[in-house]
Amino acid sequence: MSINTTDITLAAIIAALASEVVIHPMDTIVTRMQSARYTQIYKHVNGTISRSLFTGLYQGFGPTLIAGTIGSAAFFTTYEATKSAFEDAQAAGYFPGVPRPVGHIASSAVAELLASAILNPAEVLKQNAQVLQPKAGESPIIEMLRRLRGRPSALWAGYTTLVASQMPGICLTFALYETFKESLLEKQSGSETGSQLQAIVLSACTAGAIASFPFVPIDVVKTRMRLAVGERTTDIQQSPKGGKGLSTRVSAFSVAGNILCKEGIAGLFRGSVMTCVAGVVGSGLYIGCYEGSKLYLFAQT
Repeated sequence: MSINTTDITLAAIIAALASEVVIHPMDTIVTRMQSARYTQIYKHVNGTISRSLFTGLYQGFGPTLIAGTIGSAAFFTTYEATKSAFEDAQAAGYFPGVPRPVGHIASSAVAELLASAILNPAEVLKQNAQVLQPKAGESPIIEMLRRLRGRPSALWAGYTTLVASQMPGICLTFALYETFKESLLEKQSGSETGSQLQAIVLSACTAGAIASFPFVPIDVVKTRMRLAVGERTTDIQQSPKGGKGLSTRVSAFSVAGNILCKEGIAGLFRGSVMTCVAGVVGSGLYIGCYEGSKLYLFAQT
């Protein structure tokens, strides 16, 4: 299938818009569950879940939607270009014997590095807004921007952890997705577009389910690091000495160690069920909308 960059960008934006609207509430719940203050804010003393866990589920949605569409366009444009270059190189006799999934892994890795740099600031704002308890009529995003004023570098807090958490999952997802898709489409050779799209969505959902669970601990650490930005900023503002000497940087290893000491292994896998559900729905919707849009745009050319 030959499709130009403009169509790829448009398909990626459509996929981001559709998936963000559906996935954001799930993501908000996961963020709150993975928060260090989960038991203090979102659970009652008797252990039951507080209603506050399910309120304001679209807090932080604006920055995510904007950055998500830009990041999605950057990801798929880079992914398709890199994958195409790898396939062309193999057709020309280069990389003999290298399995196709390796090309998919490399392509998605390059694309994710670029997309993560775009998404990280929005993710920092979003996750802090998701757990912020704003005053009546106050915007959580505006409050976070006010706290981070003069410290723009804080918007990239957890970037390396984001890459560490996202890249393995993304690479595994796309390697599995491309493998499943090729296998199913070979069996459906000559079938209608609807059947092809069903195969694509099934492949994406299956790949998302398999790739989500193993990386939950890294996702928990990443969430804690991002939330620490907002919490430490509050500490600085409330300190009578201006918070001098208070570090706003925290290492992933120290965060992971702290979780293990206080919460055990279960703490590193908090929110895993919802994460897997979001992975299935998110992958199916995101990749399905992208590939479906590509099929439609290709049919129009």
